[in-house]
Amino acid sequence: MAACFASAACHRDSTRSGGINPGRVVFAETVRQIEPGIPTLPAAKRGGAYMGFPERFNRYYTDRTWKPGSTVYVSPNGNGNGTSRANPTDVARALGSTVPGSMIVFTVGTYSGCYEVDKEHGGDYENPVVLYGERKPDGSLGVVVNCCASGGKRCFNLEASDHVALDGFELVGGDYGVRSVGADFASNRHQKGVATLNSIGHGQHKDPFFTGQSDWFVVEHCAAYDVGEGDGHGIYLSNGSDWNVARYNETYNTANSDFQINADPSLTCREQGVAFDDPECDAVAGSSPTGGRGASDFMLIEGNFFHHSKAQGPNLTSVRNSVIRNNIFALPARHGTSFWQETNNPKLGSSNNLVAHNLFVTSVGNRPAIEIITSSTNNQVMNNVVVAVTIDGNTIAGNPTGQLLETDQSTVNANTFEHNDWISGHFISRDAVAPYAPNTTEHRHSSLEMSWFTAFPTGLSHDPAAFAPTSTAPWLNLGALLGTAPTDRDGATRHAPVDLGPFER
Repeated sequence: MAACFASAACHRDSTRSGGINPGRVVFAETVRQIEPGIPTLPAAKRGGAYMGFPERFNRYYTDRTWKPGSTVYVSPNGNGNGTSRANPTDVARALGSTVPGSMIVFTVGTYSGCYEVDKEHGGDYENPVVLYGERKPDGSLGVVVNCCASGGKRCFNLEASDHVALDGFELVGGDYGVRSVGADFASNRHQKGVATLNSIGHGQHKDPFFTGQSDWFVVEHCAAYDVGEGDGHGIYLSNGSDWNVARYNETYNTANSDFQINADPSLTCREQGVAFDDPECDAVAGSSPTGGRGASDFMLIEGNFFHHSKAQGPNLTSVRNSVIRNNIFALPARHGTSFWQETNNPKLGSSNNLVAHNLFVTSVGNRPAIEIITSSTNNQVMNNVVVAVTIDGNTIAGNPTGQLLETDQSTVNANTFEHNDWISGHFISRDAVAPYAPNTTEHRHSSLEMSWFTAFPTGLSHDPAAFAPTSTAPWLNLGALLGTAPTDRDGATRHAPVDLGPFER
C-alpha cells in the first residue's frame, strides 16, 4: 500500500475501490501535519520476503488491491444498522460483530470512549479486520477519539487479536492510544499482523502507540507527542516483539524515551522461569517455535523523525538483526540513541544491526549522541552524520565538550564503523579502556557551520527538511553506496559516492 499523502485528491474511499493516490497525509487544522510526505511503498510486498522470511504483515498494508468482504459504518451516536453513512450503527455493536474481512468505517466526528477488538473478532492473514477513520474532504483526519478516563483508558485495545489494521485516527488522552499485545507470557502467544497507520496520539499518560509480544507489527506515518509521565514513550515496542516496522513516524515532547524497543527479558524470560542463557530466551526469532522471547529480531526503523524528547532519545534494548536507516535522531534532553541490554548474557546485546545514513544530533554536554554498550556487538555503523552542538538563542555552534559516542570494554572494538562524519564533540568510554577512535574511512570536523544545514532549528521544529544539507556541507559524496540503503529518506535514488546522513542532494 502506498501511503496516502496529501491533497484533497488523496482522500481514500472507505471501500478502497479506487485505491489511493500519492501525495501526503494532511491532518485537521488543529493538528499539525506529520511532515511533508514521501510516497512510500510498504516495507514488504504481499507474499514477498522480509529480511529473509515470508512476510506475514497485514494485507491492508501490503496489498493495495485488497477490498473488504463487508463494510459497516459507525458514528458517535449511531443507532442504525450500519449499512451506509446515512444509517450508521454504534461502535460497540460493530466491533462485536466483526469477522475476518470486515471494515468498520468511523464516519467523521468526535467519539468518546474506549474500544476493543478481542481475539474472537480479529482477522487472518488473507482477510484482515480494518478500522478506518474517514478523512474530511480536504484529506485531513476527520475522526477524533477522546479516550475514556476510567478503566483501562485505552482508546483502542487490540489484545491477542491478529491481523487488525487501524488507519486514520486522532487519539486524545487516556493511558494508551493504541495498545497491541499478545496473550500472556507463559503461553508465549504472540499477536501477529497488526498495522497502525496515518494516525496521531497525544496527551496520553503512558504511550500513544504501545505493543507487547506483537509480531509482524507496523506503525507508519504516525505522530506521538505531549506524552505524560505514566510511561512517557511516543512509540514503545516491547516484550520480545519480532519482525516489526516503524517508518516515517514523528515523536516529540515525550516524558520518557521518544522511541523504545525493549524485549524485556526480565518479564518474558526470568519471570516465566526461563534462564537468560536458555535458547528459549536468547535464540534468534524464527529459529525455533518458541525461541527468542528475550530479544527483538528483524526490526526495520526507517525514515523517522524522533526529536525534542524531554528525556532520552531512542532506547534499542536487545534489538538484533535489524536495520536502522534514514532516520533523524535530534536534540533529546538526555542521551541520544542507545544500543544496550539489561542482562549479563552477551547473546542478548543489541547486535548484528545495520545503522546507516542516519543523522544524530545532541545538544547535551554530558550525554552521548550514540551509546553502544553491554555486549552490543557486530553492528555495522555506516554513512552516518553525528553532531554535537550548542544552541544559544538563534545561534548554533559545534560543542567540543559534547559526547559523540560512548562505548565500553565489550563494544569498543567489537563493531564496524565506516564512512561516518563526526562533527565537533569527543568520544568517551564507560570503563577503564580507551574510547573509540575514528578510522581512516571516517571523517572528523572540529567545528560546525550553520550554513551546512538548510535551516538548523534553534527550537522545536516539525520540518525534517531543516536538517537537510546545503551544497557546502562537508559530508557530501563521502560514502560508499549500500545495497541495503539505495534511496534516501525522501525516496531519492543514491549514487556513488553517496552523501552521508539521511539526505542525498
